[in-house]
Amino acid sequence: MQAGNALDQQLRAAIEVFEAGQLDRALKMAGQLCQSHGHVAIVHNVHGVIAAEKGAFQAAIDSYQRAIALEPDNCDVHFNLGNVLRDKGDLKPALASYRAALKIRPGDSDVVFNMATVLRGLGELNAAEKLFQQLVEVSPKDHTAHSNLGGVLFRLNRTEEAIDCFRRALELQPAFVEAHDNLCEVLEKTNQTDELRKAVAHALTVCRPNDIRIAIRQAQLARRDDDLEGARKILSGVEKFHPAQAKLNSAYWYLLGDICDRLEDAQTAYRAFVEANIWAAKAVGGRGLKPEKFIDKLDDLQAAYKSVRRAVPSETNVKAAALPDAAQLVFLVGFPRSGTTLLDTVLLAHSHISVVEEKPMVQDMVALAASWQAGELPDYENLSEDQVKQLRDAYTTRLDQHLPDPVGDGDVVIDKLPLNIVEAGLISKVFPDARFLLVLRDPCDCVLSCFMQNFGLNNAMANFLDLKSATQCYDKVMSLWTTYTSALNLPVHTVKYEQVVGDLEKTVREVLGFLELDWEPAMANYKATAVDRKRIGTPSYHQVVQPIYSRATGRWRRYRSHMVTVLPTLLKWAEIHGYSSAQDGR
Repeated sequence: MQAGNALDQQLRAAIEVFEAGQLDRALKMAGQLCQSHGHVAIVHNVHGVIAAEKGAFQAAIDSYQRAIALEPDNCDVHFNLGNVLRDKGDLKPALASYRAALKIRPGDSDVVFNMATVLRGLGELNAAEKLFQQLVEVSPKDHTAHSNLGGVLFRLNRTEEAIDCFRRALELQPAFVEAHDNLCEVLEKTNQTDELRKAVAHALTVCRPNDIRIAIRQAQLARRDDDLEGARKILSGVEKFHPAQAKLNSAYWYLLGDICDRLEDAQTAYRAFVEANIWAAKAVGGRGLKPEKFIDKLDDLQAAYKSVRRAVPSETNVKAAALPDAAQLVFLVGFPRSGTTLLDTVLLAHSHISVVEEKPMVQDMVALAASWQAGELPDYENLSEDQVKQLRDAYTTRLDQHLPDPVGDGDVVIDKLPLNIVEAGLISKVFPDARFLLVLRDPCDCVLSCFMQNFGLNNAMANFLDLKSATQCYDKVMSLWTTYTSALNLPVHTVKYEQVVGDLEKTVREVLGFLELDWEPAMANYKATAVDRKRIGTPSYHQVVQPIYSRATGRWRRYRSHMVTVLPTLLKWAEIHGYSSAQDGR
């Protein structure tokens, strides 16, 4: 429906005010037009655009939906609705809106591009790759398509192809800073330091001086060279922080905090980490993360297992639960930042051990079990034999997708995802023969490290944005684990991070004894294993290629003044875990 001349003029006036940056006034003008011309789709579309820019996501969604009701075949409105849903974090509804837009205007490159980014966000990487490949074929000189395709390929662990895509993007647009940043990220995360050095040097010749993205990469390189003062100086040269670049800004402050921490400038480091977490929260502000939901889940599991006393599994059940080809299944768990990545890297050097790192096999089981149970508390103890089999099949189907090599009789498969500690009840029900490796670290250092870490945020990790909520999370996770060990007959071997750092071979030999394997000399050279892995999919990727260090042990003491309110809880757990220093006045 076409608007009349008078309405056209009023819309243009609202748009001019909007483009001048006067969002409140523009929104008021558009709102008045919605009241006086509510039967005109374009009016609601304009109101939606202004509301979305102002961050009023629900108001924008409502406006776009009114426009669609009036004009269902308007591709642009479906596209705009998809954009605001994406920005709000509602990725599945956003995907539906993009699909609706493509039905109206098949092949629209803007819609295809945004649809591909949403698929990437949903973890549907193969589908995202297909769309980005389509864009590259249709527009081979589109440097943004090449760069985004590279990002998807990297997440698919096709590192060399990803690097080729970034370099192709830079051939097409030499000053394309996003592609420089993406290329440096891949080289940094895969520990290709020499190539990273070349990429950073090249970026500096063509990109704007003091660009925050290039400064971060320069500083990361200086950190690798142990030039910490140089790294701090590079970061101090950054002059501009754009409010819309929250994720990028948080990365800057996390890096500055880490560098200042290594320089033992605790006050500056702490302020940097506070700033980093503020920006990290802003970066996901529209996605509706609810850290309290993870805490509620811990409380529900605690209540569900409080009175459980499981009998020792029969030999029949144990055999039924074995992985295909009689491989032994082991779950490497612990609180985040306890040292699980260091241990799994050492164990991976063993010829009979395969490690599957940070993959959602257990979450697949949790989701399937939840679809059967509508009660307030999970009731895993009363799962039927058929349900257990379905859960086991769901796990092994996903596991097969991630196992790097075939496994056989006598081999060990380690599923490493620290917070699987929360699901030990379900895991041990489905796999009663599974073993657990629990990694502990001084609770004070562990929680402080979580607060300092640039995690990808979800409901669980969002609890680490301040020390109080991180400590509460630690307390509840460890309380739940204590309940599990009382209620269930779990075969567990406990490893302390400080022991790995203090005597690697002795500690790992004890782990191997628990796994019924012998020590192999290659395990002493864990750094070579880390380099061979190319990509380590955890925040510890740059640390495990370094010689074992002890600088993070006892680090919390430098931050004592900032931890006063949480220390009583953490010291309680330090004593429970057998850290003798818990009684030395600390």
